Amino acid sequence: MPTNSTTKKDYRIIGFLLFLSLVPSIAGLVRIFQLTTGSGYTVENQRFFNDPIPVILHIIAVLIYSVLGSLQFAPGFRSRHLRWHRISGRILVFLGLLTAGTGLWLTWVYPKVPTDGDWLFGIRMVIGIWMLICIILGFVFVLQKNFRTHSHWMIRGYAIGLGAGTQVFTHLPWFVFVGGEPSGIPRDLMMAAGWLINFLVAEWIIWKENSFRN
Repeated sequence: MPTNSTTKKDYRIIGFLLFLSLVPSIAGLVRIFQLTTGSGYTVENQRFFNDPIPVILHIIAVLIYSVLGSLQFAPGFRSRHLRWHRISGRILVFLGLLTAGTGLWLTWVYPKVPTDGDWLFGIRMVIGIWMLICIILGFVFVLQKNFRTHSHWMIRGYAIGLGAGTQVFTHLPWFVFVGGEPSGIPRDLMMAAGWLINFLVAEWIIWKENSFRN
């Protein structure tokens, strides 16, 4: 039987991950509404209206990946629902690959927007490739029944997938103290900081888990 403390830990993990996904999910749903209704057209988002399918696929994949993934990393919930964990895990592998793949496609094919600096293209390409590697390795290790290493790589992939949620907070000081939309190198650094923070948190979680088991 799971203890109350385990249940509370599950709620904290799931709640935090869903909270981190909230703003990007709302923004993504608004974007889908705009693209499907033809509203909110501007010069800045013209690229989405010109070729909407990839960005819609990306948004849907990220949204489901974020929400479904939050349940995978709650240890008590996972141990009580192993069959569900395995089935949803296969879905998450597909969604993670779709998230990374469409993200790379959007970066490579869509024209650069004026607010992007010179570094952001390269940063996004590295992040997209890293997420692909994490998901693929996570899948390979679960096939080999190396569940511990599988978990570590899936944590890394999920952390990258939640980058947009952390970027809300890395942009917040700019909005408060400077105002307006950041552009150029400051925007590149704030975007990179969101992924970097998630990367470091993921590595800390993995290190902590390894230290506890050793």
